[in-house]
Amino acid sequence: MDPGPSSLYGPVSTDSIVFVEAKQSELYLKQVTCDAEAYDLYNDYAFKFGFSIRRAKVRKVGQTSVWRSRKYFCSNAGLKDHSKSDVRRFEKLDVRTDCKAYVEFIIDDKGIWTVTKHFMEHNHAMIPLDKRHLLRSQRKVNQHQLKFISNMKASGVHVTDSIRAISKEVRGSPNLGCTKKDVYNALGSEKFNRLEGLDCNQFIKYLAQRQAKESDFFHEFEVDEHNALCSVFWRDGRMKSDYEFFGDLMVFDTTYRTNKYGMICAPFVGMNHHCNNVMFGMGFVLDEKIPLCFSSNQSLN
Repeated sequence: MDPGPSSLYGPVSTDSIVFVEAKQSELYLKQVTCDAEAYDLYNDYAFKFGFSIRRAKVRKVGQTSVWRSRKYFCSNAGLKDHSKSDVRRFEKLDVRTDCKAYVEFIIDDKGIWTVTKHFMEHNHAMIPLDKRHLLRSQRKVNQHQLKFISNMKASGVHVTDSIRAISKEVRGSPNLGCTKKDVYNALGSEKFNRLEGLDCNQFIKYLAQRQAKESDFFHEFEVDEHNALCSVFWRDGRMKSDYEFFGDLMVFDTTYRTNKYGMICAPFVGMNHHCNNVMFGMGFVLDEKIPLCFSSNQSLN
């Protein structure tokens, strides 16, 4: 396709055209310096017309990691793959219509991103103005909102109440810039990022140091595919001794979630000959659905 403004439309049947952005591209030859700026440029443009966008694959120079170009598609691009035989309980709404609208940036040796291709024909209707704030690429929880909701949550205020307060401050949910689901996802991502930080590493390092110094100390932990901590367990010599004498009765309690990371505190508790509680072991798990990475017989003995 010739990059000139007079040929910004590709070969497509006029019967499938539902909406055309403009006769001439206002993005052609626009320049930015990074992926984030390129995405924001096309995303702001898409909001004016009422469609959402998503990133496409990057074209690189040969077998190197140097980027040469990148495209950004309309979110309706492509078609859903129905060839999979697995049956899901919940199916997401399929909105893809194989739309061909896109913009392509060429990246030169100096790192300048330049719009060289812009296809502006859509085969689907645009979203009306009063619904455009719900478009996926337009929704984002900013750092100010995330910090406010996190502080309110730490103070005992429900997330929904915090969202309602922010929505009232900006005069309605259309001006909020995100949905309730986006907020919960952002809070979850923030928690994972905290677990990947210094506190988590220092805690595991401390357990390893104790195991190296104490012959009866044992610990085990598990991380997920993002290398974030999802469960940890430890017990010392005193806990092991108590389990050998009073391990015929043991309670595994997962009702405590009082730490700042939101992880479940899961103690192994028993009762001694004085009818006092004794601790057989201690664990933290991120989710009760996560399978534990140890067995009680192997770890407590």
